[in-house]
Amino acid sequence: MTRLPRTLPKARVLSALLTAGVLSSATTGCVAPAFDAGAFQRNAIHALDSAVSDARTSALALEQHLAGQVMRPYADTVVSDSEDAIGPVEDSFDNVDPPTEADVRLRREVGGLLSGTGDALADARIALRSNDRAGMAKSMEGLRAIADQMEKASERLS
Repeated sequence: MTRLPRTLPKARVLSALLTAGVLSSATTGCVAPAFDAGAFQRNAIHALDSAVSDARTSALALEQHLAGQVMRPYADTVVSDSEDAIGPVEDSFDNVDPPTEADVRLRREVGGLLSGTGDALADARIALRSNDRAGMAKSMEGLRAIADQMEKASERLS
């Protein structure tokens, strides 16, 4: 009786994973249109709400650090995680084509707010890592201000 080598299943698994990865990378580069203005608007609301959460969480971490309630490494982790999280939100929103001219304007508005949030989070991270207390305070206020703008935009769309 001839036995197959033990590495055969691993080779098949690796081949399947490689194939899945190639197919996944081929499909993730596509930009899909929204089916209608309502779907695009719901996508904008979800993106804004996610970004508001990241901005407010980071502002709170900065506030708590400045008040001596949390250590800098903890605040840095919170801000860095929020900064990492905003990228996929921004990408996901940007990867849907707006179905109408009004939605093109909405895409610009929401895209600008998401980009501004990413910039504010980067500023907060830099201020934290350089222990710039004035920069942290400024970033905290900036994050709160952009979160307020995004909440107003989300409420207007709801």
